[in-house]
Amino acid sequence: MSEDRVSFDEIAEDQHRGPDRSGHSHRGTRSPRRNPFRALLPVLLVLLVVGALVAGGITGYRWLTSNVSVEAEETDYPGPGSGEAIVQVDDGDTGTDIAETLVEQDVILSTGPFVTLFTNTPDASGIEPGLYRLKQQMTSADALDMLLDPANIAGHRVIVPEGLRATQIWELIAEETQIEVEDLEAAAGDYTSLGIPENPADSLEGYLWPGRYDITEEATAEEVITMMWERMETELDELGVAEDDRHRVLTLASIAEKEARDPDDYGRVIRTLENRLEGIGEADGEPMNLQLDSTVAYFTGSETISTTPEQRAEDSPYNTYLHAGLPVGPISNPGEATLQAAIDPPEGDWLYWVTVNTETGETKFSATFDEHEQNVEEWRDWAAARDAEG
Repeated sequence: MSEDRVSFDEIAEDQHRGPDRSGHSHRGTRSPRRNPFRALLPVLLVLLVVGALVAGGITGYRWLTSNVSVEAEETDYPGPGSGEAIVQVDDGDTGTDIAETLVEQDVILSTGPFVTLFTNTPDASGIEPGLYRLKQQMTSADALDMLLDPANIAGHRVIVPEGLRATQIWELIAEETQIEVEDLEAAAGDYTSLGIPENPADSLEGYLWPGRYDITEEATAEEVITMMWERMETELDELGVAEDDRHRVLTLASIAEKEARDPDDYGRVIRTLENRLEGIGEADGEPMNLQLDSTVAYFTGSETISTTPEQRAEDSPYNTYLHAGLPVGPISNPGEATLQAAIDPPEGDWLYWVTVNTETGETKFSATFDEHEQNVEEWRDWAAARDAEG
C-alpha cells in the first residue's frame, strides 16, 4: 500500500467531524483532550455548599436545643397540692379575677385551665364572695371543686342586715366569732383611730356597711370595724357623696331604714324630711320639727318605733320632737337603697306620712295636715279591726 493512502478509520473520523467554518475539512488534525477535573468542578462546588449548610444546621440545632426549651410549657400543676392558702373572692369577681388571685397565691400555675373549667361549669357562677381555705400548687380542677364546697370557707361568716344599730351588730359578731362585745365596744369608742371621720355625734353609728363578712379566727375587734368602715367608704365614694356631706346623707338614710319598710317609700320619707326642714307648702316657709318616733326610740333604746309621751319629753340631741333639724347623727347603719334615696329623693310636696297597716307596711304621704288626719284615722280603723279579731 502506498504511503499516501489513508486508513479507513482516519477517513471515517474526518467525515464524522465535518468541515470547519471556513469549509475546510479537519482531516489530518486532532481535537485537544478535555481536563476531567474541570468537568467535576461544578459538582464539587455544589457538594461543598450543601455540606456547609448541613454542618451549619447541625451546629444551629445543637445550640438551639441546648439554649432554648422546645418542650410544651406546663400550664397546670400536677397536684394534689400541699400547705394552705387563704384566698379572698370579692363580690363581683369573674372567673378570670378568681384565677388571677389563685395564681398570685400559688394555688394554680396559670389562669388558662381554670378559666376554661370555670366557663364550662354552670355552678361556678354561684361561688360566693368570701375567704376560702385551699392548698398551694393544686390542679385547676381541684381548686374549683374546693371553691364550690362551702366546707372550705375560712373563718366565720357574719351577715349584717341593713338598718341595725351598732350595738345589734356587736351582738351578731360576738355570736358568730370569738370576739367579745366588750372588745367591740372598746374599739368603737376610739373610732377615729380606725379611720372613721370625727363627727358631731362623736360616734361610728351609721358608718358601718351592712353585708356579708368572712372573719378569720385571728381577726381583732379593730380589724372587723375597720373592714366594715372601709366597705362603707368605698360605697360612698362610688355613689359620689362628698366627704363634707357624708354625715348628713348617712343620717337621712338611717332614718329611712327605720321609718319605711317598702323600698319605694325610702325616697318619699327623705323628701318629706327635707320639705319639713325647708318649711315648704302650708308650713309657710317656717321649718318644722321632724317629730320622729324612730329617733326617740334610738336614744331610749326602745326595740319598737312607737314611743310614749314620757320618752318624747326626754331631752336628747336625738329627740326630734324637742329639737329642730336632723338628729345629731345616724340612728342605724344604712344600705345602698336608702343611701341612693338620700342622694336623689323624688320630687313631692309631702309634709306628713303615716303607716296605715303595720302588717304590710303600707304608708300614705300627704301635703296637708287635714289629709294627714284622714290617713291617721284610716290607721286607727285598721288597728281597731285587728284588735277585734285578736
